[in-house]
Amino acid sequence: MPPRYKRSRPASSVAAGRHSTSRSSTTSPPSDSPPFPPFELGTPTDSSDHEAPQDAGGANTEEDAPPPFPSFGVFSGTGASGAEPSFQGTSTVSNDEVLARMLSRMDVFDARITGMELMIADRFQSIKIMHGSLDSHLDTLQGHYQGLSAQLQTVIQLLQPPPPPPPAA
Repeated sequence: MPPRYKRSRPASSVAAGRHSTSRSSTTSPPSDSPPFPPFELGTPTDSSDHEAPQDAGGANTEEDAPPPFPSFGVFSGTGASGAEPSFQGTSTVSNDEVLARMLSRMDVFDARITGMELMIADRFQSIKIMHGSLDSHLDTLQGHYQGLSAQLQTVIQLLQPPPPPPPAA
């Protein structure tokens, strides 16, 4: 059974709007414009007035800790309507990486769905074969029943007493 979708271009060409099929999804395509920085959640666009905190030894404590996992779709009730998204944490994952991960997960999901479809088709075929086999057995049993019924009627007729002789007049 064919897959439901087919990825014909690598993830990086899709994200960049390019139509080449010869590039790998792990490398970014060459571009005339400067590359976009990775999309970061929860960080202001101008971070020049924000410096990373340093401890007494001068070490950058934010770089020592791994970045927190981005929490997509987390809403807080601090806004006027309570419907504005509040993204917490930062993400250093590029759009190409996000797209590549999504496509990889779609491939895994598609493989699982295809496996389930094949299993269902196999079971359905097995049921059809069993149904045909049962029909054949029923036909055989019906033939045996009809044969036994005819033989039983013959035996019953033979066991009937002979008719009485006609009355003498």
